[in-house]
Amino acid sequence: MGPISAIEIAQAVRGQIKHGKGESRFVRISRDSRHILPGDLFVALKGERFNGHDFVLDALAGGAAGVMVETQDFASLPGFLNVSNTDVVVIFVNDTLKALGDLAAYYRQKLPTHIIAVTGSNGKTTTKDIIHHLLSQCAMATKSPESFNNCIGVPLTIFELNSQTDFGIIEMGTNAPGEIRRLSEIVRPHTAVFTNISETHLEGLGSVEGVAKEKGEMLNYIDKDGTIVINADNVWCNKIAKSFSGRIIRFGINNQAQIKGSNVSRTDLGLAFTVNDDFRVNVPFYEIHNVYNCLAALAVCYSLGFDIEKLSKTLLRFRLPAMRMDRQNIGDIAVINDAYNANPQSMLAALNEYSEMKVHGRKIFICGDMLELGNHAERLHKEIGIKVAHAGIDLLLTVGKLSRYVAESATAHGMAKENTMCYDSLGELLASIVYCLKDGDTILIKGSRRIGLEGIIERIESYFANRDKFTSLKRSKSAIISG
Repeated sequence: MGPISAIEIAQAVRGQIKHGKGESRFVRISRDSRHILPGDLFVALKGERFNGHDFVLDALAGGAAGVMVETQDFASLPGFLNVSNTDVVVIFVNDTLKALGDLAAYYRQKLPTHIIAVTGSNGKTTTKDIIHHLLSQCAMATKSPESFNNCIGVPLTIFELNSQTDFGIIEMGTNAPGEIRRLSEIVRPHTAVFTNISETHLEGLGSVEGVAKEKGEMLNYIDKDGTIVINADNVWCNKIAKSFSGRIIRFGINNQAQIKGSNVSRTDLGLAFTVNDDFRVNVPFYEIHNVYNCLAALAVCYSLGFDIEKLSKTLLRFRLPAMRMDRQNIGDIAVINDAYNANPQSMLAALNEYSEMKVHGRKIFICGDMLELGNHAERLHKEIGIKVAHAGIDLLLTVGKLSRYVAESATAHGMAKENTMCYDSLGELLASIVYCLKDGDTILIKGSRRIGLEGIIERIESYFANRDKFTSLKRSKSAIISG
């Protein structure tokens, strides 16, 4: 972040400087007292399970030169003004979360950086990372770390930009009405990318129409000379685009698009596809849905005037974010970790890929609940069960109450009941998973992030590290059952 004075900050957030000098300047904003650097401004955020005001003194001990606090919480800081550094800046605000966003919005307007916002029901993080990978070949680009896509993560990403940053790639997510509007007020993108719209976060947004309406809020905040990049194969993206009067760049496989992929095929390294019947692109992954993410990123680069054929040659060096169809061998077991998150569309995409995969042994699917689907949860889980029944799955293990509907539907559509096992909690599954495994198995793990299915991998690793002991236990268990 470029230097910004305390008086500028107070004015931007409609706050009051209660201590310290208005001319004091800051180059970094922090909300975590454990990662304070000398000279930081610490913002005391509050959440359901934490209150940053409890850590103000820790932040000062770590070298913070200023703090932003909520007026009503100041009384909870005993002895605060007795700190030895009398130059510490104290800014009072009514709401630190709102102030964080207001400050980011103010700072963003000072930047010459071209802002690219990425939203959608699936593929946001991967598309953001591919855009960053491509643009970094020819410009100074900064992206949202991990999935910093909410009202805390987006402002913190904005603060990572400076006058030397050519492109800022910002991921924007939502699970409630009004969130995209607020993020768009802060970001005000020059380019907005809509990866797709599908049935996600229905608990907060009600329906896929609600999801589309919420995502479409961004259109009201795009730069007047801005561009939207949309998935031409997604009906809801096309509906959103109808209300936009600016420049529209479309990408896709099945429909008319300026950036069109075709002739997708498998190679020894991953996938290959043709762009606009002109040049061939090779990528180091096998998932068809990631072709769309690549096309979206190439469409962004095309809209910016770059040579996308030249940039596409660097895609073989791109690596997917963690827990997105990560493949690893653990002993004699192959594990595909797609446990970062799950919704109906991403679940179907993973199962489509899995069904076409050639393996040596059994295919096991460990399915966790898909959360935030509201009243649609039972129906959508049952629809996944139909796909499971016809995907060549040898053993289905479910975790959670909702995923039981997957098992019920799978057996109702032809899967043998003895090939399904349902667990109410991850702990129950972890206690028995190693007894379900055979040499040569391939396991696909997918469920909503909150369930923590990646813990299964640690359990399997522990199994192979202590295989002799587990083998003895398995024999003992089998003997008890048979006896």
